[in-house]
Amino acid sequence: MSKISKLVLNFILGGAVIMLMSYIFDGVYVKDFTVAFLVALILSLLNTFVKPILTIIALPITIMSLGLFQLVINGFVLSLATSILAPDFQIQSFGLTILCSIFISILYSLLGLNKDDDD
Repeated sequence: MSKISKLVLNFILGGAVIMLMSYIFDGVYVKDFTVAFLVALILSLLNTFVKPILTIIALPITIMSLGLFQLVINGFVLSLATSILAPDFQIQSFGLTILCSIFISILYSLLGLNKDDDD
């Protein structure tokens, strides 16, 4: 399978995870699968470009909290995605945003969407 088809498949599966999240949690609203696909795309861009900068800036706090502050950073990145797609993708509270980011991370790991294949 080519790299582009793997990338598109990862975004489709990521969109499915986002849609599943909207069915499981009452405070999460996703308009349709197109928006969920866009959320997966924006999350991958934010995780590539913004999250490393935030992780470096918050490194002392992350070390002092034994890594638990990374959950707040993940929630903030998901909150940024929510603000980018505001009317079509909404999460009610920041606590629910952190819970959703944990849910997304677990499902991405189970589906193997967060690993880089150099094949």
